Amino acid sequence: MRRLGRCTLLGACALAWPSLARAQLPPVVTAPAPAPIETPPEMTADEAAVVLDEEPAPADQATIDALVAQQVKQNEQLVANGQKVLNWGGYVDFGFFAPQGDGSGYVQDYGHTRYPNLSNYNWVFLGDILSPAVNARGEVADLGTAPGVDRYDSVNSRGAPGFIVNEVNLRLSARPAPNAIITTSVDFTPRTGSNFSLGDVFDLDLAQLEWLPTESQRTSIFVGKMESVLGIEYRDRKSDHRFGVTPSLIARYTTGTALGVKVRSKFGVDDWLVIAAAVTNGSNTTEQFHFYDEVDSNAGKTGSARLEVHLPLPFFMQLGLSGSYGPQDRTTTNTHPMWFFGPDLMADVGPVALKGQWLRGRSAGDPTQDVYQLELHGGGYLEADVMATGSFGLLGRIEYRDAFVALDPSRAYLTKSWRATGGVRWVATRWAALKAEYLYNGEYGGLPHVRNNVATSSLVLSY
Repeated sequence: MRRLGRCTLLGACALAWPSLARAQLPPVVTAPAPAPIETPPEMTADEAAVVLDEEPAPADQATIDALVAQQVKQNEQLVANGQKVLNWGGYVDFGFFAPQGDGSGYVQDYGHTRYPNLSNYNWVFLGDILSPAVNARGEVADLGTAPGVDRYDSVNSRGAPGFIVNEVNLRLSARPAPNAIITTSVDFTPRTGSNFSLGDVFDLDLAQLEWLPTESQRTSIFVGKMESVLGIEYRDRKSDHRFGVTPSLIARYTTGTALGVKVRSKFGVDDWLVIAAAVTNGSNTTEQFHFYDEVDSNAGKTGSARLEVHLPLPFFMQLGLSGSYGPQDRTTTNTHPMWFFGPDLMADVGPVALKGQWLRGRSAGDPTQDVYQLELHGGGYLEADVMATGSFGLLGRIEYRDAFVALDPSRAYLTKSWRATGGVRWVATRWAALKAEYLYNGEYGGLPHVRNNVATSSLVLSY
């Protein structure tokens, strides 16, 4: 993320149905080929000699001028045919949220009274720091006042309700050739500054080339900063694609974009089998989380893969399995692996879209380099999106996350959280949708209750 001065932000583009959120960016239309230009016959050698060696007569000069004008016109048309067709779009995401408590998602275990077995850590925190999310970016109402760290608290509401421009997105795509697509996506997030500095930042989340080398164009090779192949939630990580407002509790592990190379191929009738694989600098965790390395710190790379099968049923159903393995982000050695794996599903039955995912993962950490360890014992969600009418929809999601994150001997986060989310969606026009959610966050397994529920909303204006 980068600091900005001031930005001028505009908004509006077509909104997608929940089932259309899985689609890629719209194809770029190339300019039609111009009609062939008839050129006069070439001059003979004798005629050329006359032109070069003798002073042309007025009639000959007129002929030369016509030839020059014809050539200029032909060159202009050739240049026009070679120009890339540039498409642009994006959205403005404007919201209002009201958090419970102080807006943070955890409490501190003072004196290790609840978990004396974790007394080897200076500070122990119970709950989920990213559970009180207020927008599609996964930003929380407040990061709290945990000791021993200096964090960039992007929202920092301190428990107060308020309006927020969640982000302004700008997407550009160009097709320099029939089998090549260049895509970029930039997010601008206006936030509060401090100490005479601006808080506004930008985030370049996509910068990729998609090359389709085969005649059928069912194989794509991606190079650059690109989407994940883990799970399914990366497909609707942007707020104009997401049916509701907030991401799941496990989105932090799978929806980040990473730098590298990816290959995806589709097979069979109606693309019933899809295989994808990628080699990247690091994992597909989100940038705000403890585990992310955009420019790699070690020589090893992270490999990830996905297998997806569309079942031959009267309705759409897809089952998938994905995983990743590689050196842990932010370490300089290859000796500490980080891995994730899990199944997922998607289905469309009439007006109901179902999706779910389960994930497990681990990373040993490296306290000598201030790198956190992770024990994701399990996490997952099941969501149903229902379009009751052509413009009005309902959302329901149930999920959980069981994880231990620690930096020895400084701090430890123990999470056994579950969440129930209910939401509504109203598509006012093709370029405007209003969404609202209530997130009820709960704890289990002996953890104390944390007052971290959130009501949030989002007005997405697409252009």
